[in-house]
Amino acid sequence: MTERLTRGFAVTDREPKCPFDPSARLVGMARAEEPAKVPMYEPRFGDADVLVVSRHADARAVLGDNRLRYSHLPLADGSPRTFMPGFPPDFDGAEHARLRRMLSGIFTRKRVQTLRPMIERVVAECLDATEKAGPGADLVETFALAVPSNVIGEVLGVPSELRHDFHRLSTGIVNFASSPTEYFAHLGAFREYITHVVEEIRREPGEGLISSLLSEDEGKLSTAEIIGMTSALVVAGHETTAAMIGVSALALIQQPEQLALLAGGEDSTENAVEEFLRYMSISGVFPRAATEDVTIGSWQVKAGERVLVSLLNANRDPELLPEPNRLDLSREPVAHLAFGFGTHQCPGQHLARLELQVALPALFRRFPGLASAVPAEGLAFHSDGANVYGLEALPVRW
Repeated sequence: MTERLTRGFAVTDREPKCPFDPSARLVGMARAEEPAKVPMYEPRFGDADVLVVSRHADARAVLGDNRLRYSHLPLADGSPRTFMPGFPPDFDGAEHARLRRMLSGIFTRKRVQTLRPMIERVVAECLDATEKAGPGADLVETFALAVPSNVIGEVLGVPSELRHDFHRLSTGIVNFASSPTEYFAHLGAFREYITHVVEEIRREPGEGLISSLLSEDEGKLSTAEIIGMTSALVVAGHETTAAMIGVSALALIQQPEQLALLAGGEDSTENAVEEFLRYMSISGVFPRAATEDVTIGSWQVKAGERVLVSLLNANRDPELLPEPNRLDLSREPVAHLAFGFGTHQCPGQHLARLELQVALPALFRRFPGLASAVPAEGLAFHSDGANVYGLEALPVRW
């Protein structure tokens, strides 16, 4: 019987002996002449075959082609999809562009740089909490999750007492192994939570993004759309960055020669973060469906066929850079796809970069003797239906 996979396998299927590398199965797909056809399950759509795209050039072509659209996938029984108003990944075309414009000015590189003092403060506070928990702690809980959760909470203007449920509630909606009943229950609980957050901020406005959206006087966004947009920012704003902080910290613990390269100055830190993003490739993407026959490279996607890009494979393509399976923080940055490509490219990428640039050097300055408290084989990583690859926990000592 052919194994049924979730879309998360394209990012979580890793080599057991080196949990940063793609599995033998993904490597085999990357070496094939044409995309492999894989049976996929997704709670919102049911079962369907997808073409798994691995080469960097093909991945860019797929993600940049507007004829391949996530929003046009029907449910398994042929009934219309249910959209979350304001949730940008659910839309294409003019509607997606309208929602994205609401965010574009907030997350420019220049605007994000003004957040550095706040991020440095949050990182210092999380390091204090980690040290207080010591001389050993779970770095995922006390630092990797805490930093981006508090940063996105500050950006959105969410009161600190309402941020503790970010991770608990959002993990259910990035796990695509759930049954439809379970998945929609998670989605409903998360939407209810975000609705409560938005209503609390409506009662007591502050300086964050949610207050700004609520104060728009031209009816640019409905309350339902603000809730959907906030949901996307909460999930994307902490889940992926938390995973990146955790796996990057583990790599630096295991490869001290790379740690020495991280502390060479601001330019070297920026380059190091780009290499981490490429090498780890911890995020999955949404599957696409062809609205018409589309030629990608030397092969064709027929109208109605579904395509899934493996960013992990694409960022390990030897056509992109030499020795792609080696982590080298001294590399000059390459055009990796860690944040996707095209109209659905992650709008918060500059914020994620800055968080990593601040958090990783600060962590090892505070704890220069940081070491894993468990053997490598005792570490557990996200698997099964997760669409983000990261550590379940990282026990450390110093």
